[in-house]
Amino acid sequence: VIQCQARSRKEETLKVILTGVVPGPSSTAAVQTQNTCNQEKDQASSAGQTPAGEFLYEIHYETEKARTQMESTIALNFVEKVWDVQTGIVTLTFNIVFAPYKPISQSAMLRVQAATGGIWRFPLLLIATEPQVDDVINIEAFGLNKESVVCFRLTSQTRHPMPFTAHFLPCSDQEFVVSPQTGELLPLGSTGTLFTVGFTPRMYSKKYKAKLLIQTMDMQWMYEINGLDPQYTPPNIQHGKIIHTDFRRSVPVRQRNFIRENLKVIITAVSSPLKGAPLSIRSKISRAK
Repeated sequence: VIQCQARSRKEETLKVILTGVVPGPSSTAAVQTQNTCNQEKDQASSAGQTPAGEFLYEIHYETEKARTQMESTIALNFVEKVWDVQTGIVTLTFNIVFAPYKPISQSAMLRVQAATGGIWRFPLLLIATEPQVDDVINIEAFGLNKESVVCFRLTSQTRHPMPFTAHFLPCSDQEFVVSPQTGELLPLGSTGTLFTVGFTPRMYSKKYKAKLLIQTMDMQWMYEINGLDPQYTPPNIQHGKIIHTDFRRSVPVRQRNFIRENLKVIITAVSSPLKGAPLSIRSKISRAK
């Protein structure tokens, strides 16, 4: 099992053991230019090693479609061969590089054939898990039931246009839309194809999330979309208009003489228990008889 994350690269050493190999003269070994083990150094075979040309190898897939999809994601290179003379067991060492562009799970078969006869098959399972998101897109709402949009451009990874599909994963909220959903990605080096993501909230204080997937035959992009409430800005009193005046003036104040005013009052006021009573005191002078 060879497993890695999509759009990453994994390199492993793969060893296979061949039993029952019939030895043959290295000088007459069949060496083909395609899908053959790389030839070793001219000094063949001290330490029990034999020329690599005595074996052919290739990776078989279940269907032609699988082969087309996988041949650009995997590379298999011969490293060395060790032949145990006493047991007749041959150990082949390969270097395998797996660099998938999108998630996939594909079975395959490593087929090794000896020039003197004999075929060995070794099953392989190639797994590419979901990649990390390419970007996080935040869309701020304009208001309830009002659409706000974000636009971005994307190109294919080749020099030719590539057909694509764009859709949200099932876990996404229904308040998001993407356009276009099908078409062609413009080639690498161009301005790219324009994508528009719309967000129409139905209520406030809800966390809206979605995952947008854009994929071609051999590549995919993943975007995490967040729908945000409108940003609240508290009022700033410094920006308000306050009407006031700093104008001040002196007003002359007349001093009142309450004693003089009281002398002019001749009767009591209505608030007095004796309303309208004279304030002057009459004195009687009694004469002595």
